[in-house]
Amino acid sequence: MGRIARGKVFYDGCFAHVFSRSIEQKWIFKDDLDFERFKDLILEVKVKNQFLVRHYCLMNTHFHLAVTLSSVEKFSAGLQKLKLEYTKWFNVRYKRVGPLWRERFKGLLIEDERYLYACGLYIEQNPVKARIVARAEDWRHSSSGFYFLGKTDSIVDSYDFPNLPQGAGIENEAMFTRGTVIGSRVFRARQQEERDPKALPVP
Repeated sequence: MGRIARGKVFYDGCFAHVFSRSIEQKWIFKDDLDFERFKDLILEVKVKNQFLVRHYCLMNTHFHLAVTLSSVEKFSAGLQKLKLEYTKWFNVRYKRVGPLWRERFKGLLIEDERYLYACGLYIEQNPVKARIVARAEDWRHSSSGFYFLGKTDSIVDSYDFPNLPQGAGIENEAMFTRGTVIGSRVFRARQQEERDPKALPVP
């Protein structure tokens, strides 16, 4: 089956979870300078392409963003620019040639603020699951410190998220990275029907 076009999944004004992984699980963020350069680029492209970053997490081999899109077209162009500019910078720094990223970014539509918040908590738990840190907020390359320690982070655009404890709302972790939609069963079924009325029912 061919890939679903961005415009068929996202729409202007929607919430989305996007992530992208390195080829062959190579470390593309090797030290603090790499992480900080990528953060600078996120800030540049989000301002220029008019999207908001609600949550993020950078890992050695990949990155996650939970965002609000003002324009699907601008966002897609911004993510393409982000990955291209970082590849150029990385290749110069490490005296290499060739691509860094395994594929174009993966994107999932998020139903509402509740699922946006749950998705944000999920992606911020990445370094904990990888046993890099004991608490999500101790990882300096994610938005967790902004929300749970009150740290300044110019990348993060805060929002009125549900008043839920850390870790709440994660009912099915697979939902945050698989398929094309993050949300309630009713929302997922509705979105599936709109894209493919002949598809099997949502479990």
